[in-house]
Amino acid sequence: MTIRYEAISETGKIRRNNEDMALVFNEFVRDSAVSFSFDMPDGIRFTAIVSDGMGGFDNGEIASEMATRSFSSFLSTLSEGLDENEVILHVKQWVKDINREIIDNVDGTRMGCTFSGIFIYENKAFLLNIGDSRVYRIRYEHFKQLTTDHSERNRTGDDSIPSNLIYNALGIDNAFIDIVPTYLVPGDKYIICSDGLYDMIDDSMIEKIITSGGGARQLVNAAINAGGEDNVTVIILHIS
Repeated sequence: MTIRYEAISETGKIRRNNEDMALVFNEFVRDSAVSFSFDMPDGIRFTAIVSDGMGGFDNGEIASEMATRSFSSFLSTLSEGLDENEVILHVKQWVKDINREIIDNVDGTRMGCTFSGIFIYENKAFLLNIGDSRVYRIRYEHFKQLTTDHSERNRTGDDSIPSNLIYNALGIDNAFIDIVPTYLVPGDKYIICSDGLYDMIDDSMIEKIITSGGGARQLVNAAINAGGEDNVTVIILHIS
């Protein structure tokens, strides 16, 4: 199986700094872009994560960097030979640990971030989500959002609530993670993004750009051309 990925993170038109951070195959992406293709060997550990610093807090960019760097270290040092349930338990413990680090940061400032994406541990794939960054998938020409937004709008069904009000994130007491085993199928395409993408262009436009041959650059450009009101970060994974 081959994985081809591209990742882009940009500040946008309105914000002064970029609070997003992407982690893809041990590379950290902020105000930059990376791409690569490789044949997936047995036992590989691979990450494709988007973390969006919470704009209403003081140091969102610090929180997103803390979370992504911590997870990269966590996965690289995770014991060998764990089964799916053991991996999930270890990840949940990591969430508790990094959440406490973010809350108890040395500056004493309020920080928070989302954390969403896919990781692979020894041929086992897992989908994870904290907050309202998203993972979409196109499989057999079917476009689907795989993650559930931890937003007040989604929880209540009230579209009048601002979309950026979330009830779960790293940096909030009792933060939790949705984590489920998944599987990769040749032909799959995954789109992992911060809300700076889907708040600017709707799901139908995201699907149209990808199915017509576009990639991360085209998605980011579309979000910025639509107003670029927030940082926008996109990872595209192609499985073949």
